[in-house]
Amino acid sequence: MLTIQKPSDPATSVTNTSVVIIVPDPARRILVARMLTGLSVPLLRECNAYPESRYLDEIMALDCDVFLIDLDGDVEQALALIENICSRETSATVMAISSSNDSGLLIRSMRAGAREFLPWPLVADTIVEALGRTTDRREKNHQHAVGKVLVFVGAKGGSGVTTVATNFAVALTKENAGRVVVVDMDVQLGEVALGLGLTPQFSILDALRNENRLDSDFLMTLLARHTSGLAVLASPEQYTSYTPPSSSLHRLFGILRHDFAFVVVDAGTAGGGIEETLLDLADTVYLVTEVSIPALRNARRVMSFMAGRERNAHLEVILNRFNAKETEIDENSATKALGRPVDWKIPNDYQSVRTAENTGVPLAMKPSPISRVMDRMAVNAAGRPAQTVKKPKTLRGLFR
Repeated sequence: MLTIQKPSDPATSVTNTSVVIIVPDPARRILVARMLTGLSVPLLRECNAYPESRYLDEIMALDCDVFLIDLDGDVEQALALIENICSRETSATVMAISSSNDSGLLIRSMRAGAREFLPWPLVADTIVEALGRTTDRREKNHQHAVGKVLVFVGAKGGSGVTTVATNFAVALTKENAGRVVVVDMDVQLGEVALGLGLTPQFSILDALRNENRLDSDFLMTLLARHTSGLAVLASPEQYTSYTPPSSSLHRLFGILRHDFAFVVVDAGTAGGGIEETLLDLADTVYLVTEVSIPALRNARRVMSFMAGRERNAHLEVILNRFNAKETEIDENSATKALGRPVDWKIPNDYQSVRTAENTGVPLAMKPSPISRVMDRMAVNAAGRPAQTVKKPKTLRGLFR
């Protein structure tokens, strides 16, 4: 028999969090109800079966904060119920209960919309902690979005936009100016996670295809974490022709701006509606080009397009793979081709970039000419004053 242990002070965090329990097994249902009552949690309804749609309407009208659903009665029916609830009410929190420790079941429940996966037998302190997170989520939803969206766009395929965006995100994380997430918007062939040495279980498609139940808690379960502290919303592992609707992008980035100080976006060479939406959302657009006639020409075309838009984000131009000894197209020629000076020049170091790609260790994690530029870009994006490097005095200077 389950022993119910009352935590030291439950009322401080869970009293105002109302719950509906859906547990078909009678013995389990009694134990769950008794535990919640002992924790002074408002229990709005006890369901002895997975409710069908006509009865679910009545339950949803109760406006409860948490649905506690036992998966062990009928897994498929329970998962369908979770998805149904989350599609009807995105602000509700669903907690799944199961005696199974199968990671696959956990993933399926999270994809259905559950924000908590609680092992059976339940422990009172576990319930208190889960309900506390629900309370925190409600409070966070009343805060205003303050994060900046920094979009990296490539002027041409192969211009290195993913390498630049990924290493910039790592460098920005190192600045400790706020939480940073990098979003891989190349839903067909994105490589951000690969460049960071990560193999995420979830992708951006899990967010975009579930707009009706997308919120902060659900999104947090989809993010991968890099050792630098950078959060990653990766592209899918499998190729897809999926094109997300504008409404899904707006909802996704609204949540990201709410939870992160900086949202770094690898837009690749995305065109059409996706690029239009990203330009609308961006606070700063970093246009990545290189020293070649096609890339510079395309960059000029992108800038002309942006100039004709009603809303324009701040634009910074990055000249990637720059070699000061280049004779055919030097910096002055690039400036003339673009019609404006470049803001950042990233040196050409093919071997270091290739090694970083093959090992999954970003260039920004160790000193190099490229990482030094990334660090300066991160300092600038964080709104901090640039550090000046003092030149050492020469012997001749001592006698001036």
